[in-house]
Amino acid sequence: MKRYTILFLLFCAFTLSGTEAMAQEHHHREHREKVEAAKVAFLTDKLGLTAEQAQKFWPLYNEYESKRRALIHSYREGYRRDLSTLSEQEAKARIDNMFVVKERELELEKEYATKYQRIISNKQLIQLYRGEREFTKMLLKRLDNKAVSSN
Repeated sequence: MKRYTILFLLFCAFTLSGTEAMAQEHHHREHREKVEAAKVAFLTDKLGLTAEQAQKFWPLYNEYESKRRALIHSYREGYRRDLSTLSEQEAKARIDNMFVVKERELELEKEYATKYQRIISNKQLIQLYRGEREFTKMLLKRLDNKAVSSN
């Protein structure tokens, strides 16, 4: 889910240019904030968080998301080059780096799962992972519906 949200936002950000890009950036920031608010509401409901749990959980979740986004951004930052210009050696290095980043992402997820378990139950943690996937599917479905209705 998080990957699709990030991919969508990156796609939107890179399709714009000049002054229009600045106006669109503001619009996309507002859109991202609305999506994030909807995600918080959706997951809070899915997890059945108490007010006390929510107060402790969301700052931790936001910290995790920020670190995860930074990790993914650092990986993608150097790879905007056209694939047809890559040598086999460069392609191999890129693949190796991709696995390093995935391992770091898994380590980060494990670290935060342990932190989450101090706040929420194991069942709620499973609901979190399921809820994230459901939210992503719901977003993708809405994007598909918008694309179909605008054609």
